[in-house]
Amino acid sequence: MQHPKISAIVPNYNHARFLGERIDSILSQTFGDLELIILDDASTDGSHHVLAQYYARPRIRIVVNTKNTGAAFPQWNRGIALARGEYVWIAESDDSADPHFLERLLPLLDENPGAGLAYCQSRLINPEGVEIGNSLEWSSDLDPVRWQTDFLNSGADEIRKYLIVKNTIPNASAVLLRRSVLLQTMPVDTSYKLCGDWLHWGKILLRSDVAYTAMPLNHWRLDSSNSRSQVPGVLEWKEGQRIIRHLGEGVGFTEREITDAILRFADRCLAWAASSVNHNAPARVAAT
Repeated sequence: MQHPKISAIVPNYNHARFLGERIDSILSQTFGDLELIILDDASTDGSHHVLAQYYARPRIRIVVNTKNTGAAFPQWNRGIALARGEYVWIAESDDSADPHFLERLLPLLDENPGAGLAYCQSRLINPEGVEIGNSLEWSSDLDPVRWQTDFLNSGADEIRKYLIVKNTIPNASAVLLRRSVLLQTMPVDTSYKLCGDWLHWGKILLRSDVAYTAMPLNHWRLDSSNSRSQVPGVLEWKEGQRIIRHLGEGVGFTEREITDAILRFADRCLAWAASSVNHNAPARVAAT
């Protein structure tokens, strides 16, 4: 496929348990004009046995690293560089999708050429695949009703009101990206271990609009991430304050406004850390 409409990128590291489900949920999409790029980051858990089932399938490219890169974002950069589609879907290897995910999100970009990304509500599932909630819980403290209905918003307004507070697009698997805008913001900053997606959504929205559908078409799996090695709140603080400053400067905040936003974020990080210590909260629930 020289010019597929969509490039789906699956960065995988030690998610053999979920990898087949992830791949099959992409291949079973009702919208079929896509290529699938699978990037295995030197997994040691038998992921290669799963991938062996797909090497001969059409529309699939599989790239296996001989050495682990230590983070997801170098793999994002590699996958995006390989992508040939008009739109890019970074489908994390431990998540899955409703068969209508692409069919529903694609018109949000096709019909709104100013939008650089579109995303949907997510169903939260546990490692066994049992539904345990939805992503509305993550954003309800900012606005209890906004994410219950579809919307289109300017990127700058989205940053000023919401994205500068915390990552209101918390799962990459729920996002479809316009490659022409994405390429203007590359590369993804690999100095970030956890919050590089938050920063990159901001970079895209400084250049474009955002579209959202409240349909829960993404299945976001909790307690399965390989990205976190510290108590929730610690890495968020180290990386988040840099992101808030970048976004604040991008939308013209004063130094006082940026400082206030950083201080409010510090309070959030302390609350996440305290909640984790006191209640043994699941790691990915606190992800920015």
